[in-house]
Amino acid sequence: MMAKGVDGAIVSRRTIVIFSATPWQGLVGRPHHLARHFASRGERVLFVEPAITWLSPLKKLKLLLKFHFGRLLPLEENLAVLTPPPIMPAGYRFRAVNKLNQTLLERSIMTALRRLDWPAGLVITHLPGTADFPGTMPLLYECVDDHAAFSQYSSLWQKEVVQELEYDLLRRARGVVATAQVLFARCQKYHPKALLIGNGAAVEHFSDAAGGKSGATGLSGLVAGFYGGIGAWVDLELIARAAELAPHWSFYLAGPREGSVELPRFPGNVFLPGFIPFAELPPILADFDVALVPFKTNELTISVNPIKLYEYFAAGKPVLVADIPELTRWGELVYPVTSASDLVAALETACHESAELKAKRQQVAMDNSWAAKVDLLLDYMKGLGL
Repeated sequence: MMAKGVDGAIVSRRTIVIFSATPWQGLVGRPHHLARHFASRGERVLFVEPAITWLSPLKKLKLLLKFHFGRLLPLEENLAVLTPPPIMPAGYRFRAVNKLNQTLLERSIMTALRRLDWPAGLVITHLPGTADFPGTMPLLYECVDDHAAFSQYSSLWQKEVVQELEYDLLRRARGVVATAQVLFARCQKYHPKALLIGNGAAVEHFSDAAGGKSGATGLSGLVAGFYGGIGAWVDLELIARAAELAPHWSFYLAGPREGSVELPRFPGNVFLPGFIPFAELPPILADFDVALVPFKTNELTISVNPIKLYEYFAAGKPVLVADIPELTRWGELVYPVTSASDLVAALETACHESAELKAKRQQVAMDNSWAAKVDLLLDYMKGLGL
């Protein structure tokens, strides 16, 4: 069946099932943007949230709200969200458990597709566990993280098991997309037709943040800001030391904090407002004099391609980044820092940069819009016969 997308282009109306590593509500990431763009072009999209395990509510009480036996939420005519039933814990530690979990997931998805009266189609997954997904739907694997590196943060993950799952998925998938150069180099070894498609920005959403301060943060004076998940990969100690060295700056760190993350002793010029919805981020970003990507440098972060970097660029903001090749490759558009004194010096330099750099960042963001990324992905899928 053919349909007309919002841009007037004729597209084939197929079913795309997206296995996301993050829920629909909360932090908005790559799978959310892909889902909405595919749907806007006439594709049927089933966004599958990550299933919680039977142990999850014991670690995070609010997950009891998701503790039900499958929920299907149609959002638009051709976009729906599936919250699967709970699964067994330790699927990334014991392969047999993962196979059982994938069987349960497949049943939940097929039930949802029947309820929607949609035919089975293509699976786009961000999860290595999909290697054991049963059924005949073709798979496209989007490698967005070094998943095995997360094993250092969970005793329920076994690094060798996650690596084995990913290698099997790379061999099984019809198509493979990587979001960072480090990931792409690894994926190519197992899938010669792998393609590098980095992350992007909702340019229209964030471009208004280039127009001057909004007051949304409630802060006056100079503001260095960050938003996103505050996990073990964020160098909070670096921020604490820099804040002590630069009391005339306010450091604004917005986002949900992972339960295992301990906060250092912050001085009074560090502010943590918690989670801010995606719709409310542009006026927050507008208040940043300088934006931050303060990641630690480790096995996990060397393979990240942060969406927030492109969003910061869409607003033309100077960006201080960790000394990671995937971030420093932007040359004069970013300021690499490795210490608190580096960070403070870069803040002062960034405040006095030329307007030309702002325009260059905005052009990079336009070149990396989500619409452009979806164009690349659709062309790749077409070439593979998907």
